[in-house]
Amino acid sequence: MRVFILTDNHNLETVKRGLYNTLKTLDLSKPKRITIDDDKESKTSEQRSWFHILCGLFGSEIGYTKVQMKRVMLKIVFGTEVVLGVEIEKSSESLKRADYSQLIEQTYIEAGGMGIQLPPPSREM
Repeated sequence: MRVFILTDNHNLETVKRGLYNTLKTLDLSKPKRITIDDDKESKTSEQRSWFHILCGLFGSEIGYTKVQMKRVMLKIVFGTEVVLGVEIEKSSESLKRADYSQLIEQTYIEAGGMGIQLPPPSREM
């Protein structure tokens, strides 16, 4: 699979050349799917780590494990979906950078609403 990220008009020609060269070399004996999507930045390992730390700290204050607190926060922020009568929680693995930022921010808000002060992050995420 090839991925081309078009950021602005400055790299438009480069992306067009890359797409053209890729299309020329495709094996068309089987159908191909070409998708153009908005680019979403992946979460950072720092965000993931910090969220897990916050869940551990917050959870220990209210009697939940880190895993339980993580599930609670995912449900608060993203809700659930019912599929064939079964409630499905959103997986944190599918989250992008902006989603993780929202999750971390809401964890601080929920904890603060209960009078629990969580430590600030040690660096920008």
